[in-house]
Formats: sequence, structure tokens, C-alpha cells
Amino acid sequence: MKLVDALDIRPGEVVAFVGAGGKTSAMFRLATELAERGLRVLTTTTTRIAQDELSLAPTHMALGDRLRVPRSLAGLLEAHRHVFIYTRLEENRKVRGVTPAWLDEHIAHEPFLDVLLVEADGSRRLPLKAPLPHEPAIPASAGVIVPVVGLDVLGQPLDEEHVYGAEQIHDLLGHPSGAPVTPALVAAALLHPRIALKNVPPVARVAPLLNKAAPEVLPQAREIARRVLTDLHIERVLIGVVQDDDPVREVRRRVGAVILAAGESTRMGKPKLLLSWGKRSTIIRQVCEQVVACGLYEVVVVAGRLQAEIRREVADLPVRIVYNPVYAQGEILSSLKVGLAALWRTSDAALVVLGDQPFVQQEVICDLLQAYAEGRGRIVAPIYNGQRGHPLIIDRAFWEAVLELPADAAPRDLLRRHESEIYSLPVNTDTVLRDIDTPEDYRRERERSG
Repeated sequence: MKLVDALDIRPGEVVAFVGAGGKTSAMFRLATELAERGLRVLTTTTTRIAQDELSLAPTHMALGDRLRVPRSLAGLLEAHRHVFIYTRLEENRKVRGVTPAWLDEHIAHEPFLDVLLVEADGSRRLPLKAPLPHEPAIPASAGVIVPVVGLDVLGQPLDEEHVYGAEQIHDLLGHPSGAPVTPALVAAALLHPRIALKNVPPVARVAPLLNKAAPEVLPQAREIARRVLTDLHIERVLIGVVQDDDPVREVRRRVGAVILAAGESTRMGKPKLLLSWGKRSTIIRQVCEQVVACGLYEVVVVAGRLQAEIRREVADLPVRIVYNPVYAQGEILSSLKVGLAALWRTSDAALVVLGDQPFVQQEVICDLLQAYAEGRGRIVAPIYNGQRGHPLIIDRAFWEAVLELPADAAPRDLLRRHESEIYSLPVNTDTVLRDIDTPEDYRRERERSG
């Protein structure tokens, strides 16, 4: 996946890179991707970079100390699509950048520019950093902040040889000096208002980049992302290797679950979700347990007439019961609307689960979540023998369209309309196609499950 897609960068945005472990490489990689799509991109720094890194831009321009915007800059952007600007070269083989205030006043809103990218921190090429008192130098116009961490810091001692500002991290977070850097420490640093979140503009969206994510550290990277996403200041977490052709392997976002449990069980003749399943469970409890075990951000159960009974059945599970007041009308669609509304402020995608599929498998859910994190589709659904089934993941980009569907419509109408956005994940189990509607279904499925 490209950085531009993983960060969802759009024309008019100002993006600031802070932290350590690949900021400069990430900035120039993003600039290249944007320029290849025809956008006009300025890169710069509010600190200093090495002079040899100027070669990462197609061309560059020195502004001098008077810091006037040269008339020729617009033409240079049209010709090259990507220009790096700075004030002057220094004797120590460094390039001095510009101030955040100057960028805000003279550059950020220029019509000749589509996207401004700023390296707003220095790190002495170390993988993890706590900023100095005057850092980071982030423009107030920055709408996207990318704190960068090099995952090669994991397991290294917390000392100045391996971590920029190791003593400050020790003082702020209490991690013993010299002790190995852990995923918990990296996550805490990314969430700390005096470390990765220092000087972040209030309305900016924050998307940490966990760089150098070799295959052996992917589980630790996912643990860091899971911890970081507990804070609503963080929009998403990128996991990847900036030097790769496709630099982002995964984008971790908050995925909630909507379990549809408001049906009337008319074909069963009695409340099917309360029927026994296994030795000590019920159908709805079994479904909830399987979904909860997948570590989703939030699990919402949409109930109707039986909300009190369902609430008692799952009272000890970390799920939230919400009531569908029109449960008798358009069962699935009306309940899906209620569930999405309940997740609206907290989640970026919804795993939609049928409440009458007690055989739903954790492995299938985890595979769906992984496909979504890898950017394979904004709607991800399992497919078995050419048939699409449940559960499925729906990105919040489509939620408003779901809410606007008329009462006599069905969720499949949305899927038909956005077929090109669907990634069909092949699975080797027909459980994604089966549910329980009738007494015969119930008897058959109990026999299958033993």
C-alpha cells in the first residue's frame, strides 16, 4: 500500500513528520507518490537535514534569509511537481529550513501548491525520540501529523546511544534506564503529550508510522497499534517499511462490531437467540463470545423485543446493548442503521455479524480484519464456493449511504451499488453461508457442532 493511500492525503493538506526512525525517508517517499499522481508538492524542514538528502527531491530552491517567495517557485512546481525549499546551506553539511510561522503565513495556502510536507523534528538518525524543549517545530496549519518510530528500537536498551532523549523518556514514563525498549514503552511514548503528541495542533489528525516493520516484529507492531488506538486522538496507525516499493503493510484502525439480534424469530416459533448452544451457552452468547475474542474496539448488540433477556444473557461480556425501536420493520437494515449510529463516534469500520450464526469462527473474523488492515477493500466479505456470506466489514465511508437507504431496502442493495469496492476473501468453511431460522436448522446445526 502507498503512503498517500494509507494516510488518505488530499489536496490542500499540510503534513508534518515528527519523531525518529525514518521521518525524512517517509516525507520524500510521500512526496514522490503525490507527484506521480500529478499533484504539486513542496517539501521542507523547520529544523535541519543533511545536504545529501537534497538529492531525494527532483529539484530544490534556496530562499535566502529574506524568505520571500520567489515568483519562479510556481513554475518550478509545474515543471517538476516536487520541490524542496530551504533557507541556506551550512558549513556542517546541513541544510537550514524555514520557520513554522513563515510556512503558515507565506506557503501553506498558496494556490500554486497542492500539498505541503514538513519535517518538523530532528533525531540524529536514531529510531525513537523525545523532543528537546524547542521541538518539534510544527506549523499551526498542519492538519496531519505523522509521528515516526523505527521498530528496530525494540529490545534495545533505553540509553542515549539508541534513543534520542532517553533520560527524558525515563523521567516522563518511568521506564528504567538501560532496560530493553518494549512495545508498551513505544505506545506510551506515542501517546504522551510531551513526547510524540507535543505541539500537535488541536484539530490535526494523528497517524503514527511504525517503520522498519520486519516480519518478525509484526506481532509487536500490532500490539503497539492496539494500545495506541485506545486514545481517540490517534486516527490510525501505519505499519510498514518506508524503503519498500509498497511502504505500508497494514493500516490499523478502530473496527467495531455490530451484532444483529433484533429479529422476531417468526420461522422458529420461539426466540431462537436464547436457545441453548453447547452445554452452558445460548446462540447469542456464543456469537458474542466469538466476536469479543477477536479484540475488536467495541462490540454493539442491536436488540429488539428481547433486549432485556439478551442483556441478562451477556451481562458479563464486554458488549453494549442498544435498542432498535423499529425492530419489526426491515429487521436487518433497521438494526444495522441503529448499530452504525452507535459506533459513529468511536469506530472507523464495522464488522457486521448475524446474531443467529453461533458457528461464526474467530479465524474467519481475524482473516477479514487482516484483509481490511492490508487495504484490500473498503468492504471485505467472505466467499465460499462463489457465494458471499457473513460476517463482513464495512468502512465508515459507506455508513452514511447505509443510513440513507429507504426502509424497504436491504444492505445487499449497498453491496450491489459498490461492487468494485468489495474484496471477496476466499474461506474454506461454509459456516459463512449458514444461519439458523427454523427448528430443522437448529437441530441440524446442533448435530454438526456436537
